[in-house]
Amino acid sequence: MQERIVQAAIEEIQSKGLKFTMADLARRAGISTKTLYGHFPSKEELIHHIIERGSQEVRDGMEAIVNRQDLDVTEKLRRLLAYVPSGFGGTDLRLWYELKRYYPAQWALVDKCFQEEWDQVRAVLEEGMRQGVFRRVNADILIQMYVGAWEQMINRQASSRDRMTIHEALDAVIDILLGGVVSARKRQEESV
Repeated sequence: MQERIVQAAIEEIQSKGLKFTMADLARRAGISTKTLYGHFPSKEELIHHIIERGSQEVRDGMEAIVNRQDLDVTEKLRRLLAYVPSGFGGTDLRLWYELKRYYPAQWALVDKCFQEEWDQVRAVLEEGMRQGVFRRVNADILIQMYVGAWEQMINRQASSRDRMTIHEALDAVIDILLGGVVSARKRQEESV
């Protein structure tokens, strides 16, 4: 029953953001509000549960990416940086802003995961530098740039008319971080 509620909650979040009511959720899940509150005493606890589950999914998913033998270090790094829990990749960045603004305790869980889960990224980056695939860079600075870009995109969503999904935003940031702004042709010309 708990899984059914969580799946219905994710669907509500995808369609309405965090503005859904517990009554909306009960209707979507096909249960009574009494049953819903029996499993999750508050909307905050439900969101907390979803975030904890998503954080574990991120850890497991990132570990699976690192262990894939069929991916080169560039693809591993790209996938690690773009990893988003299932069900949330297509969500508008406004959702993350709403979470940060209206659910600070739950946002703290997201922020903690985002600040701490960098061991795999650092390991893949180091491996790529050892292989000569990536040039030598300060891994901590790269991570800070990525985190800063992520936070800035979320903070801008309150006033932005540009509606991007989290995947679109992360892909744009990753493309710039990994490819830079100098064209491949120009880099080739300069290396000759």
